[in-house]
Amino acid sequence: MKNNQCQKCGMVISVKLKEGVSAEDFLAASDKIQEDFLSGCKGYISRQLMIIDGIWTDWVIWETQSDAENAMVQSMESESSQEFTSFIGEILEHQLYPIERAY
Repeated sequence: MKNNQCQKCGMVISVKLKEGVSAEDFLAASDKIQEDFLSGCKGYISRQLMIIDGIWTDWVIWETQSDAENAMVQSMESESSQEFTSFIGEILEHQLYPIERAY
């Protein structure tokens, strides 16, 4: 990687929800952040939200590492982002991975 850049990066965030938060409420907040914020961010490519054994994993693919980092900074001022994160009780992983190959 040069100058904090990579060709296509994946941001992986794995979380547990706060006690009492329903999957339906979390998914509604996920839909809202997708529509109101993420889909309009520079460099956004795609997103998948998965769950297994109560652990939610959000994979977001970006054109560059800088795009991912800029979106994280901008998310602090996004109302839909704040609502989405308000449901999170514990962050288990938050990592940015360079994508070596996509199929």
